[in-house]
Amino acid sequence: MWRALVFAMLAVATASAEAQTVVAQSGEHDSFSRLVMRLPSGAPWSIRQSGELAELTVDTPTVVFDTSRVFDLIPRTRLQSLSQTGPGQPLQLQLGCVCEVTSYVQEDGYLVVDIADGPPVPRQQLTVASPLPLFSGNTNSAGYRFNLSARAVADARAALNLGGVIADRASTQDWASRIPVSEGGVRSAIKLPLDLKQNTRETAEATQKVQSPSETTSEKKSTPVSVQVGTDMLLNLAESERAATVSASEQRLLQQISRATNQGLLDLAGIEVHDGAGGHILDPLSARDRPLNPLDQVSVTSSVDRESGLIARRPDTYGQPTHCLPGSQLAVHNWGTDEPFGDQISPLRANLVREFDDVDPAAVLTLARAYLFFGFGAEAQAILKMMPSGASEHDDAIALTAMGAVLDGQDLNVNHAFSGQQVCDSEVALWAALADGTIKKNAKTDAIQQAFAKLPPHLRVQVGPRISTLFAKAGDPHLAGATLRSVDRTGVEHVPEINLAEAEIAKLEGDVETVAQELTDEVAERSENAPRALIELIDLSFVERAALSPDVPDLAASYEVENRDSDLGAELRRAVVSALALTGQFHDSFTELDQLSRRDGPGARPRALEPLLTLLAERADDVTFLQYALVIAANGTTDEVAPVADIVAQRLLDLGFAQQAQSVLKKLAMEPGNTKRRLILAKAALAMDKPHSALVELMGLSGSDANKLRAEALWKNGEYARAGEYLLEEDESDAAARGFWHSEDRKNLAAIDAAAAEQFGGVAEVTTQIEETAKEPTGLTPLAHARALVESSQGTRGGIADLLQKVTRQPQLGEDGS
Repeated sequence: MWRALVFAMLAVATASAEAQTVVAQSGEHDSFSRLVMRLPSGAPWSIRQSGELAELTVDTPTVVFDTSRVFDLIPRTRLQSLSQTGPGQPLQLQLGCVCEVTSYVQEDGYLVVDIADGPPVPRQQLTVASPLPLFSGNTNSAGYRFNLSARAVADARAALNLGGVIADRASTQDWASRIPVSEGGVRSAIKLPLDLKQNTRETAEATQKVQSPSETTSEKKSTPVSVQVGTDMLLNLAESERAATVSASEQRLLQQISRATNQGLLDLAGIEVHDGAGGHILDPLSARDRPLNPLDQVSVTSSVDRESGLIARRPDTYGQPTHCLPGSQLAVHNWGTDEPFGDQISPLRANLVREFDDVDPAAVLTLARAYLFFGFGAEAQAILKMMPSGASEHDDAIALTAMGAVLDGQDLNVNHAFSGQQVCDSEVALWAALADGTIKKNAKTDAIQQAFAKLPPHLRVQVGPRISTLFAKAGDPHLAGATLRSVDRTGVEHVPEINLAEAEIAKLEGDVETVAQELTDEVAERSENAPRALIELIDLSFVERAALSPDVPDLAASYEVENRDSDLGAELRRAVVSALALTGQFHDSFTELDQLSRRDGPGARPRALEPLLTLLAERADDVTFLQYALVIAANGTTDEVAPVADIVAQRLLDLGFAQQAQSVLKKLAMEPGNTKRRLILAKAALAMDKPHSALVELMGLSGSDANKLRAEALWKNGEYARAGEYLLEEDESDAAARGFWHSEDRKNLAAIDAAAAEQFGGVAEVTTQIEETAKEPTGLTPLAHARALVESSQGTRGGIADLLQKVTRQPQLGEDGS
């Protein structure tokens, strides 16, 4: 017996191990829903349908259908649910309409099941094609378009089919031949009860008489009872279909116009638009033309859509009138009472499982909502994982899961359940702001405040500081302060993140001392937010170049050990590098930088290097600065050098390392508008005795610094007159006079005021006198000529003596640091 039992257990284990899972995928189309699944190789299959129930059978005893993701992409209109009682059992498809189920197998072994819309079931079983009667409100004299509603077209088509039953399956040609023709060539004597406002009961009675099975053959072929219809009430069926198509195109065009207006691409005034159901004013900012109609299962959303709050969502068949979730779906204040936690949770947990160990989806949602009411996001998410696949409450579970992530401060993807819904005038605006981590410009701040005020006190304490911080970062100190006051009114003494929120408000108001004090208090409380507060305190100290306590680097390092493998750990490692530099420990700071690069990758190095190199250039001694700056100049990447290139290159240049300064700047692309960087390059070129390169760097620049550097470059190039012109433009009269004197430009030299030119104004005057004195006399007798030469020689010698007394050694341009 034991041996038989062992064999049985082995057989069960083998069957379980060999279970074949068939994953069902889905797709939605205009006229049908599609299921696609990969069948086991060579497995026979069959599908049969009975009314609104279909059954897919795969002749494999271990096959298990995975239908958990079917309703992620299709609505529950044509297909309502799928179920399988056990491995190897058929897959039951519960349909939501009188649909036609077709199937085929592709060459690659995939089974395709299409659930298509069945033939329409009219109110009266009528089947003939005849001219379409319309009520007069849909016609006009021009006859260019008939804008029909969907219901009007359906009623008209039902009326068109009446003739076939009356004629008892007579051919269309025979029936048409018996229709009298009017003078205008139009068969106008079709006698049909086509008044759409006729009493429904009378119409049903007439239909029963027409279709009564007790009629004899002769009675069926008798002339039908007629109701006169005027020729002006007839319309061709093709024309009605064309009109319906045009109407649909019109609605799509209105949606696109509304979308462009929301994005700021169009400036549209109010226009009266007739849509078949009456006229309305096109309001681009309303929700009438939303959501967008995605093509098949392609949902396209741009960054402009997300910013403007317009996001493509599921088709209208999901029952969502707009892109906003209803406020009742997120009404947290209604999900609990003042009773103790245990008294509320225990009965809800007991109701999770129904008979036959079947999980109740409604009970799962109720318990998850209770957890969210008390602020337990992770517990709510765990309970929601028990939701049966294919449950109709799946959309509610998605929203509740996102709420749990928000309450626990988890990061959500861009396309989360609340994406683009800050513009909604309901509770969803609050959860969208918390999920996005920012309050957008077009957010409904009133809705956010009202939703926050409805929260129970303990949830206001939990999320209030975060909402206040978001308002402060959005530049609204009034709402930020109002949110904190609402938290204070709860009476709770120790509110998490309260110091961070108050610091954010103080930062917005420019009160740096209050910001530092609030952050210091948060760090001193040793709360879970202390590491984040410490990072902000170190960053604030760097921005303000404020002193930092010597024990801060060690404290940041200890927090880094606790959070080493998290995103916060990477931020703390960066903060340690900055803290060491702020305290003057540059060697230790570079050691920590190397460890950061090895752990977080080269992408994290530039951000940590920026404050380190900035403080190195501003505070380090020359030897320490050169020890690291020369290495950066030789081996630094563009990303590492870009934020600090100017300050590092300037100090290298001041220390006489012009080539290294130029090497730092040459790593970057030269923007035409970066004047400071081009001036530094010009100085470096002059320091390397390359005046032509300096003039190239100065091309197009103006201003005092550029003119002085340009004059220095021209002087080194021997163009003294042009150098004097630029110096004269900068009111450097003495230096300009020197340039004109060297170039023997007497005209410009004479134009300079001798008093303004301290030294070279007098030099120019003495030089002119010497030239006059040194002129050779002419027209004299030999003895007088000789006497004149002696006097000229004495005068020239005296002038030269005066010139030597006026001239002292002048430093070359640039030697005085200019």
